[in-house]
Amino acid sequence: MDTLYRKLDLIEQLNLSVGTIDNHMKKGSLKYLKIGKAVRFRDTDIDEWIKRQYPRKYINKNTTPEQIEGIKKVFGGGDE
Repeated sequence: MDTLYRKLDLIEQLNLSVGTIDNHMKKGSLKYLKIGKAVRFRDTDIDEWIKRQYPRKYINKNTTPEQIEGIKKVFGGGDE
């Protein structure tokens, strides 16, 4: 069974606003589950969403410069 997260968990862990998460849910770019009135997110869905929408947040400290260049090519990322 996948780990499920609440919206509040995403807000705190990813430092995003409620509006940002709601907008991505409405657009369909962030998959979610409805259990009664509760909204939950699978860890695998969150991981894929971060890779697509926020590649810089997905890069960890151990990522090599070559891997970063590959990510920039895939996502078209420039310098911030």
